Amino acid sequence: MSELPVPPRRAPRKKLKMPLFGGGSGSSAHKDDVFGKNFGSILIAMTGIAFAAQIFLPNLWAQKVYNDADEIKEMSWKGSIRKKYTDAKSKSNIHYYLLIKGEKGGKQLVDLVDADPVFFDQVAVPQRVEKAANSLNVRVQRFSKPDTTLTIKFLE
Repeated sequence: MSELPVPPRRAPRKKLKMPLFGGGSGSSAHKDDVFGKNFGSILIAMTGIAFAAQIFLPNLWAQKVYNDADEIKEMSWKGSIRKKYTDAKSKSNIHYYLLIKGEKGGKQLVDLVDADPVFFDQVAVPQRVEKAANSLNVRVQRFSKPDTTLTIKFLE
């Protein structure tokens, strides 16, 4: 066979230096690194904490929903309606929600799932409502009409 020239062997490449992940040699430039060689484990721990927060914090920050007839009857309202929406998961189970903001800034979320939807249809977002405790009569202050007293009726 013919003698072809063989190129000389190349010197091995230097090791890739990644100071945050613990690679490379320990020089003085890397001693100021805050995380050091534990960056990977710290990153995994922070990710775990973030996932746990996504699971548990919404339940802790959730607002109490008043949906029982007795709870709604015992409540007293004096404020304005800020949100009004429905959640219709099925035709037989429609939730009617009212978010009532009180005069002192407190919020109450009322679910009228067991109530007659006539009350829900007759109130609107900017209206002020007043309801005494142990009563189902709600005084609604309207802008274009005189104040009206509406009664919440529960279907049972």
